[in-house]
Amino acid sequence: MNKFLNYNFLIRFGLGVIFIANALTAFFAPAEFTEIIKNSFVANFLPISPEAFVGIVIGFNDAIVGLLLISGFATRRVAVWATMWLIGVMIVIGSPLDVLEHSGLLLMSVALVLNNKYLIKNI
Repeated sequence: MNKFLNYNFLIRFGLGVIFIANALTAFFAPAEFTEIIKNSFVANFLPISPEAFVGIVIGFNDAIVGLLLISGFATRRVAVWATMWLIGVMIVIGSPLDVLEHSGLLLMSVALVLNNKYLIKNI
């Protein structure tokens, strides 16, 4: 099997593309994220407006995480951050179906954190 086309690459690339898509949404169609923030407990703790938070924090975070995952640079550290970020997103959203949807992404990032460490070889 091609050493570049393995499960690690596929998980990194897939998760990275999703983070890039969310970054583009935050930059160019932020209303969805802004509404989620405004309707959550997070809005009470923000030092900036929800609109600015979406554009600056969510947009840049997701863009950086996505690019780092796709590039493969510091994958384990980026995956740890992505795991914490996704847990935060799941807490903020709180909707059971959205949490279920995000749990797949969470498991992808956890797989990158573990990165063969606890997998059984030669199955």
